[in-house]
Amino acid sequence: MASAKSGNPKVGTLVSLGLFFCLGVVLFVQLTTAPIVPLKPAPMPPKITLLTDPFLQAPTVASVRVVWFTEFEGRDHRVIYGPTDETVTATTTQLSRTREDAQSHTAQPYKQVTARPIWRHEAEISGLRPGLQVPYVITSTPDTGIPIRSEQFSLSATPPAGQPLNILLTSDHQLMPMTAANLQKVEETIGHVDGVFLAGDLVNIPDRASEWFDDTRGGAFFPCLQGRGSYILEKDGTSTIYKGGRLIQSAPLFTALGNHEVMGRYSTTAGLNEQFNDPVPWDAAKTLYDQHENVFNPSNNDDVKQNWLKNQSFNVDTYNEIFSLPKAPRDNGETQRYYATTFGDVRLVSLYVTQIWRLSTIDDDTRGRYQERISDLNNPTNWGHGQLIFESIEPGSPQYEWLQQELASDEFQQAKYKVVMLHHPPHSLGGNVAPAFTTP
Repeated sequence: MASAKSGNPKVGTLVSLGLFFCLGVVLFVQLTTAPIVPLKPAPMPPKITLLTDPFLQAPTVASVRVVWFTEFEGRDHRVIYGPTDETVTATTTQLSRTREDAQSHTAQPYKQVTARPIWRHEAEISGLRPGLQVPYVITSTPDTGIPIRSEQFSLSATPPAGQPLNILLTSDHQLMPMTAANLQKVEETIGHVDGVFLAGDLVNIPDRASEWFDDTRGGAFFPCLQGRGSYILEKDGTSTIYKGGRLIQSAPLFTALGNHEVMGRYSTTAGLNEQFNDPVPWDAAKTLYDQHENVFNPSNNDDVKQNWLKNQSFNVDTYNEIFSLPKAPRDNGETQRYYATTFGDVRLVSLYVTQIWRLSTIDDDTRGRYQERISDLNNPTNWGHGQLIFESIEPGSPQYEWLQQELASDEFQQAKYKVVMLHHPPHSLGGNVAPAFTTP
């Protein structure tokens, strides 16, 4: 082009065409010899959904609570119910101890213990008439501003006396291979269930969020009870996917504490399985605290003390934060670790009767039911304290005194059916009840 400007446009044009021709040949050769790579579409952002369907909790003669979970805090979490679309706004809280680790079965792998934020939403629907089923849906609005709406389910107050009921009594789900299949068969054979009584061991590791909500093996707790599981079983070369049953969206869930709802000593580095297997009696933690109080709590703050003792013994925080159960009086307050409630013709008593599971093996290297490791005898920090009981039910204990009053109450005495639900039996057969249910 410089030649064209200097007064010889023909030369300049020929040079330009010549360069274009040469470049065109080179480009043609490259395009015909290089492998063709298809363009990859831009990745779609993950779809924002509810972490669970809603489920029902703590019905009374005129009310019931609706609970669900999300992985976003969001806003405008509501229950819309009845023929006139009445609305109740939910209260939102964040679970404080839900985590994942390298042993979690999640879509996103974790290399170490990592907090996983989960939000819980609860609304109480009141003014209900006993025996009347009311349609409802829930909505939650994430940061996108677009509300997410559930399917329609039904809710009701506690059933009146004399109403026939289908009640599912179950336990030890623990993401077991047959859990989804069994719950699916409940829905297929029984149909509508009026209530679910679950006698402990809901999951394996209670602080591992995925075991409750979205374990990739398809057998997490809530999906199996809501017909949203995806557990694959194979028989004779045929694979079948079991989804569980759509049960607790329209039937209240009553649970009891098992040993798999109790987490041991808290750690930011040890794996969740290791933490679960490391409970220490409250008295042992208190002894250690008293020896080093100035180190652990130099400001002498009672909240710091109580939190330290809990972290160095055991806790049921995640269980308590997930569920809203009936309450029993305890130490000038209330507890849902044990409770009693009337459900139709049934008086249900749920107790906190469980202990840590320890090996029965007797050798120098076992921290078991009957002994500590020989190498740990002079190191109490590593003791397992045998098959320790988490909540006393001995005569004189708060739970024992409350149970005596409950068994003597009119509600219990006059109930047509009486169900006492506890996880570890005081007397039975098999390895899990040897030794007997007594303080080690």
